[in-house]
Formats: sequence, C-alpha cells, structure tokens
Amino acid sequence: MADPSEGLGSESAAIGIDSTTKDDLCMEIDPPFRENLATADDWRKALNKVVPAVIVLRTTACRAFDTESAGASYATGFVVDKRRGIILTNRHVVKPGPVVAEAMFVNREEVPVRPIYRDPVSLL
Repeated sequence: MADPSEGLGSESAAIGIDSTTKDDLCMEIDPPFRENLATADDWRKALNKVVPAVIVLRTTACRAFDTESAGASYATGFVVDKRRGIILTNRHVVKPGPVVAEAMFVNREEVPVRPIYRDPVSLL
C-alpha cells in the first residue's frame, strides 16, 4: 500500500491564521488549568498527522439475501497498520456477502481493498 502521507505538501497548511486570531482559537483541554490550552498550531499539527490516515471506502456488494438490495455505498475508515495495509471501518460497511471495494486517500490515490475480518457479534 502506498504511503498515505505522500502528496501532502504545503497545500495541506494553505489556510493562514493571523496572530491575533490564533489566541482566540485556543481550546481548554482540562478546564481548571489555564496552562493546558491547545493552540491553533497544536490542532494543525494533530490534523496534519492524522488526516492522511483517514480514507473513503467505496463498496459494491451483491445481494446477500432476497430481501436485501445490491448496490454501491460510501463510508469512511482509517489506516491502523500502514505496513500491513490494514484499515478499520464500521461493521456494516463490510457486508456479509462478497464485496468489491476501493479505498481513496486524501491525495486522491485509489487502491483496491478486501475484507479480512467482520465482527461476528457487534451489530453496528
């Protein structure tokens, strides 16, 4: 699987915030302690780190049962193991029958994916 962070250059930080606005964008992480403020820069760094792992899944499934319809759908997921190419998503995204799916990264790269596990207990 390709590195999902590739293709994220300076355009990922193209929105500029003036210095007076930065102070207004602080958010308290632990309200009683004023020194625990997350600044706009903290949020930018966190987002730049996690956004490349978020993917859009496009799935096409056949009819598993007579009462279900065939069709295509979109969902989200995120990379949990880049080296092994493992993506985590909700159970309902991986249908009980055969599924054809592609994952699209933030840089618009699309790769084919296949189900490797579906939680047999959870209903969500």
